[in-house]
Amino acid sequence: MSDQVYLRKLNAQELGFRRGEPKQAGRYIYVSKDYLGLFPPLNPMIRNDRVTIDIVPPDSTDIVLTNFVYHNDKIADHKPYGRNEYRIYLNSGIDPGGDYFQPGDIVAVIREREDHEIVYRMHRFSPSEGGYAQLEDAISRRGAYGSHAVVPISDLASLLPTREGQKTGPRRKVIPEEVQRDMLKEPIRSEIAGEDREEITRLVRSTSFRDLVLFFYDYRCAITGMAICYSGLTNLEAAHIIPRARGGRDNPSNGIAMNRDLHWAFDTGFFSVGRNYTVMVHDGARDISPLKELEGKSIFVPEDSRARPNHEALRWHADNVLGTFLKYGTD
Repeated sequence: MSDQVYLRKLNAQELGFRRGEPKQAGRYIYVSKDYLGLFPPLNPMIRNDRVTIDIVPPDSTDIVLTNFVYHNDKIADHKPYGRNEYRIYLNSGIDPGGDYFQPGDIVAVIREREDHEIVYRMHRFSPSEGGYAQLEDAISRRGAYGSHAVVPISDLASLLPTREGQKTGPRRKVIPEEVQRDMLKEPIRSEIAGEDREEITRLVRSTSFRDLVLFFYDYRCAITGMAICYSGLTNLEAAHIIPRARGGRDNPSNGIAMNRDLHWAFDTGFFSVGRNYTVMVHDGARDISPLKELEGKSIFVPEDSRARPNHEALRWHADNVLGTFLKYGTD
């Protein structure tokens, strides 16, 4: 768990108010570049780079997948009047009515680790609530621009619930339609290849990609149609068709839900998947059980056609990964 908390005093502009009227634009929380230490680092060379972070909204036990975006066309596209700012977008899972957060509210965000995942717990304080004055004072003393601050969580111990008093164990994950739509618009591959350098960003990307892929595959293996699940545990994983190390992005159509053994075999090139969504076992592996039984088998694909395996990604995998297992174990 982080020993710091990010404080943001919200303004009308970021909450979609225009000329005093609400709901005239999208709603988000602006994150100052001076206080990015709690959030996943994003790549300034990728235009509008983003990750989908797990947020526990105020007064909730759900985990809501939420877009954290670096709007950076000023840097990535060298636009002198472009944007250079970070935003947490308030989607329908966090703010269903679009009116929960109001100008002047102070939002406290805490980063925690739960079951090898990064979770951001969010609390809201309105001007009429007890403790608001203490938070406002913390921002004025420690913060910048009168609306941002990062303070030790120990300074706010009397205002924030302790971890012992919070619900533990598996939580319900909510994937709002806006997040699904935005992730499905992501490119399949980027010319900027390679893994994220920061461990927190790798972990957050891996978690959100897995959650989205398993959601679209109805939490079952695309090949066997089965899964072992118990109390938040599962043998299912999300296999990248084009790996991130080779420029593959986290669009769900660049993923297939598989059990752990098949994921390993897919990544190692024992088999691939054709454009007609049937399994192609490499000639050198067709005598290996149980792979030989998979040859020509049709895989299960999502009902949402946008999330089905991308044909270009499948062709890339067949051309570049299929058969690579032959290199292993040789002198």
